[in-house]
Amino acid sequence: MSELLPFSDVQTNQILLIAGYFKREPKKKAGNVTAEYSRILQRKARKYIDEWLMKGVPPVTFDKLARSAPWIFEKFELTKSVVQENISTQPCQSTSKPTPVPGNTTTLNEGGTSHIAELLFSEDDDDDGDDTSHEFEGMPANFLCGGEYLEKTLTLKKILQHFAVSTNQKKSHMTYLLKLLIEYQPLPAYDSLPATGQQLLYIDGRDVVNQRSAQTLTSSQTPSSTEQPTRKKKRKPMPLPPVINLDDEGNCLYVHFGLENALCGDSVGIYFKHADILQYAGIYRTNPEALPFCLRNKIYKMDKKVEVEQAKAFLQGRRLDDTDNAVLISRHVTHFEVDLSADGVQFFDNSEQSECIPICMIVHSVSESTDLSKCKRILLKVRKPVIIGVAHCKTKPDVKKFLAPLIQELVQLDPTNLDDQVTAGRQFTVSIRCIIADWPMRSYLKRIKGHSGYWSCERCIQEGVRCIHHPTVPLKSGEEPKTSIQFLELNAPPRTDEDFLSYCESDESRDNHITNVNDISPFVELNVPMVTAFPIEPMHTMYACCFGRLLKGIVSVQKEGKISKNLLSLIDSRLRLFKKCKPFEFDRYLRSLKNCVNKYKHHELRDLLMYFLFPVFSGILSEKQFNNLMLLQYAMLLMGGFSPNPVPKEDALRASCVLKFFVQQLIDFGYPIRPTTHAVIHLPEDVIHFDCGIESLSAFPYENFYRFFRNILSSGNKPLEQIRNRLVERSKYLLPTSSDGMIINSSQQLLLGKEQEMNSSNKVVLSFKNGKGPDKEKKITFRDFVLSNKFPNNVALMKNGNVVVCSDIIENPPESKVLLIIGSKFSLKEDAFHYPYPSSTYGTHIVSKLENRIGEWNLNCLQGKMYALPHKLSDYNDLPDIRTSTCKWFVTPIRHTLPM
Repeated sequence: MSELLPFSDVQTNQILLIAGYFKREPKKKAGNVTAEYSRILQRKARKYIDEWLMKGVPPVTFDKLARSAPWIFEKFELTKSVVQENISTQPCQSTSKPTPVPGNTTTLNEGGTSHIAELLFSEDDDDDGDDTSHEFEGMPANFLCGGEYLEKTLTLKKILQHFAVSTNQKKSHMTYLLKLLIEYQPLPAYDSLPATGQQLLYIDGRDVVNQRSAQTLTSSQTPSSTEQPTRKKKRKPMPLPPVINLDDEGNCLYVHFGLENALCGDSVGIYFKHADILQYAGIYRTNPEALPFCLRNKIYKMDKKVEVEQAKAFLQGRRLDDTDNAVLISRHVTHFEVDLSADGVQFFDNSEQSECIPICMIVHSVSESTDLSKCKRILLKVRKPVIIGVAHCKTKPDVKKFLAPLIQELVQLDPTNLDDQVTAGRQFTVSIRCIIADWPMRSYLKRIKGHSGYWSCERCIQEGVRCIHHPTVPLKSGEEPKTSIQFLELNAPPRTDEDFLSYCESDESRDNHITNVNDISPFVELNVPMVTAFPIEPMHTMYACCFGRLLKGIVSVQKEGKISKNLLSLIDSRLRLFKKCKPFEFDRYLRSLKNCVNKYKHHELRDLLMYFLFPVFSGILSEKQFNNLMLLQYAMLLMGGFSPNPVPKEDALRASCVLKFFVQQLIDFGYPIRPTTHAVIHLPEDVIHFDCGIESLSAFPYENFYRFFRNILSSGNKPLEQIRNRLVERSKYLLPTSSDGMIINSSQQLLLGKEQEMNSSNKVVLSFKNGKGPDKEKKITFRDFVLSNKFPNNVALMKNGNVVVCSDIIENPPESKVLLIIGSKFSLKEDAFHYPYPSSTYGTHIVSKLENRIGEWNLNCLQGKMYALPHKLSDYNDLPDIRTSTCKWFVTPIRHTLPM
């Protein structure tokens, strides 16, 4: 190696540019590169110096050095090369054939060393301070050839292990990667891999489809038959959707992905892209006229028969007849009914940081036209949110600027808009069924009073009363009594859509429901019903506020049902035992009520109300307090529970009576009737108005989806750009996957699987895991639940009502794909409770006496899966064995997995 005189970055760049390593002047200026990269470039420059010292400098290069870098002759005694032929200007890229050498010498590999080997040589290794090279003259060099060394020591397993620990990968992510590698065993075409992650996931503006721009571009760029084809030019990168400012100071930013793009199936905001297209497959088979051309075309291309017919026609030199493409010809303008939602999502725990406000959409139904007297509305069962746009700001932006891009699209797609210039080229129309949001977001979108206002109730006209919470409780010295706005009237006059704009303070009315008559919601311009189109969302109203407040009273508020510490400890002991009974279908355990009641997530509150209410609180709360809580569960079941299907009007009216009775009992107990507690009496009104179950008006699908925004950010810098880029990458590179995450290579499998599931009464098995050995767990994976032969996932509900404990799952005969459930059934079933409703009405029982006789059941006899909890144990420290214990079990269907 050359004398280790350090080069400056400028000198290094000059040497590499003259030597030919750089094809052009580097883009990064000297001094702007990292220290590690600077050292690498210096080592490469010294290699060229060593080559020139040993062989001489080619004349052309020598002249360039003399003109551009004369300083180099002051440091090194360089001379011109005598032999000009077969001397490469890049010593690491010689193309001449190696000359045979005697066997007792070692030839330096002319193909160059690996960059890994270069990094192994540190700068200090080049000069050990003791010139003893003459002692080893003529001896072969032990050269570390990178490829030869790595092939013997590095395996794919070791590389994956190194990658996992060096990048701090989650175990679940590595499990998924290993699952894909084992299943598909891709060929190791390493030479075709890109060099950087940016190249691997390259995106630009061409990966974002804009429907109207695409239509304009297609019509304007279609060449005529006489026009000569032009030479294709290299395309330049196109910009991604811009991030725009919603205010003059740049404190509120927004990116819009588009409503029309989302309904066409082309938006990058479609996070569940293949599930979104898949939900239309059954409609395409039975009623293709109900879908717009863009969706039918996508599904049409997925049909393998069509591909074969098109190939045959091409080989025969003919075009497909119009009759073959008749399914793609539309005689109607498809109409979509959509649900919109908006909510603030905190990126970080610090509440002072900015939050993002995503606008999401779920398609509720599709029909051939807006005239429902001539066609039938088709309800979609898959409720997956699609991102329309995202804002990022510290405070809520001006609502008109925030909603302007969405409102513009809604105007264009409005079925009542007959302006040809605005509606030209549209393939479908859109109307808003409802806008789902919590109370603060509803007041922001509707421009009305917040939930703490005197006239804040959105459904009835009554003025709230400011009341002291517990007037009989003595106050401490200097303590102010706690007060709140309360709504005590249960039958106040209802608000109507027609009179919405009149709900402002005037000489004739004190009602100031609308904050400012000059600041009206932009939804008014679209004729959106401003009362009924904004449902009282149950996730926040029922679970988080009403039920959650009652739990806080049980734990810590003296005059709101507080119980003793011993009873709280008994509740927590039950919850600790019930953790061992959690099936696969539940993501969360129920945490300690005493310690975590203020930290409960919405899912925990829903699980506690709908599944655990009786086994957790029975025998602990007083009878009147317990029965009052059970009224909430009964009302939710009457309104559909977890099912989005339409609810009989009689059940909804009964739910209204039950909830009013519940609130009246709270008034009698002396509990404060806060606005959110009062609002639960209006939930049945939405069930009747929208003719659906309460679940389809819930924010749970959106709340689950908002985790994406929290998990996607790698830093706090430019969060909107990060969200946009990750969505574009997912839209471009995500392959079709099944529900278990495996890649589906054939689109036909995707269609056939869904069609079979929709049109067949048989159970569709996604996978069957046959555990090896006597203690290995066997699993059958269905679309909505997993059944195994191990507790707590082995309690099944049969179609005849029997509750069966599965002990084994067999395939009989072998290789026949006919699976049988082996187990025993409980011989005794009884109601768990009778008030406020007999528990057997909704499939909840106390079961006992497991039969010794072993039976077998075909999978098609299976109705669903049961949640099983031990009932009235003397000791809640140990979980009894359900197959051998003589204790009783509380069993209830896992309702969110039952077929709809």
